[in-house]
This record gives sequence, structure tokens and C-alpha cells, in this order.
Amino acid sequence: MATKSMPPQVVATAEEILPKFGLAYLVDDNRRSWAVTRHTQGPGLDALRPGSRIRLTLNHHEAFSIVSRYDLMP
Repeated sequence: MATKSMPPQVVATAEEILPKFGLAYLVDDNRRSWAVTRHTQGPGLDALRPGSRIRLTLNHHEAFSIVSRYDLMP
């Protein structure tokens, strides 16, 4: 019986939050840039502050990865 693997996760830091545009930019420890939108599952852009540490859950595709969910880290 195969077990379902957990989706990959990355820890990133919020760099710029643009709530009027429904967008936030984050950078992980490998300096890769990520974005979340008002439609990404998570606590909402109003909960983010520059410097916040965020756990990103990713969906991998052949040529790219996207953030499917984000959560604030304690």
C-alpha cells in the first residue's frame, strides 16, 4: 500500500506586502522569490508584515512550482 507523501514546504520571509493589489512577495533562504495572492489559502495578506517568517506549501509542476498555501510561523 503506497503512502501519500506530504507536499513540499519551504520557509520564506515576507519582503513586500501589497494588500491593495492582493499580492505579497517572499524570499526563501536560497534567495528564491515567491508570491502569494489574496486567493492563496492562508491567514490573509493583512496578517503578513515585512520580516514575517512564512511556511509555504508548494505544488510542483514540470517547469515551475506555485504556492498552494501559506502559514505564519511562531
